[in-house]
Amino acid sequence: MTDCAPLVVAKELGYFEEAGLEVELCREPGWATIREKIYHGELDAAQAPGSMVFELSWGYGGMYRNCITAFATALNGNAITLSNELWELGVRDGNSLREVIKKYPSRRFTFAGVLKYSSQNYLMRHWLMSHGIDPDKDVDMVIVAPPQVHDCLRHGYLDGYCVAEPWSSIGLLQGIGWCATLTSDFSPSHLEKVFMVTQAFHDENPERHLALLIALREAARFCDDPANRTELAQILSNEAYVDVPMRVLSNALVGPFDMGKSREVPADEAIIFYREDANRPTVEKAKWVLEEIGLHHLQPKGNEFTEADIKERFREDIYNEVLRAETAKLISI
Repeated sequence: MTDCAPLVVAKELGYFEEAGLEVELCREPGWATIREKIYHGELDAAQAPGSMVFELSWGYGGMYRNCITAFATALNGNAITLSNELWELGVRDGNSLREVIKKYPSRRFTFAGVLKYSSQNYLMRHWLMSHGIDPDKDVDMVIVAPPQVHDCLRHGYLDGYCVAEPWSSIGLLQGIGWCATLTSDFSPSHLEKVFMVTQAFHDENPERHLALLIALREAARFCDDPANRTELAQILSNEAYVDVPMRVLSNALVGPFDMGKSREVPADEAIIFYREDANRPTVEKAKWVLEEIGLHHLQPKGNEFTEADIKERFREDIYNEVLRAETAKLISI
């Protein structure tokens, strides 16, 4: 995904090496694979949806592995794409989509997220609900892996989806569909991805974890600088990483963002890596995830959470250690 950028930059520009770390980046086919490899101990750490920290730590779906995050790697970064058929039927936004769904009661429209516990699933459902469309009654909701959504739209298996970059831009630039909205427009600065480690990994060597986070913060600062975005798109286009054309990555990283149907919008808020205190793993960011899980009835019954529970998983105290280490380094210089 495009928002893996801080990990890739930390590797490619030598920030991991400067921190005394030897890091191997492993490209995985989907979030379910990452979840299972963390569970089985095959990965030490991963870029992951913010909800995966809770999904594993609290045993959603039967997998239990005590995980934490002390670093948010990205905010925003998603878009809702609808089919060309819906455009031809007169859909231009959520309200007109509602009217089309009412007009064709015998037709079941199908929309996708990419993982049950993912911001894309919450945001797709939330956007539908905000326009009077019940995602559990009025339409069908399915889960489709990010690289497959645009092909499913192309072949008519889907009527729309919410997915992260670059998979939104791939479909848009190919003319397969059109963008109804960036998620940053209706849920500004929402948490997207975090750098997740197991509690055991942290406990084994806290200084190593701290060094990783320091390198990632340097990389996130680089990624968020508009002057670096073209270079960033070039780095990510490498076949070892996102492996899509640079122009696709540039749609959200550089802009303007091509919405399809001859429409463009600025890409300034499309993906945030560092600004707005993006990297701080706050209780508020975690609560947004948990409230969305609750809103859509995805959280197992009886699983209550407190602020203390959240702080055990979203470790702002560790993040503050990163800031203190940065300050100490500046003073020594």
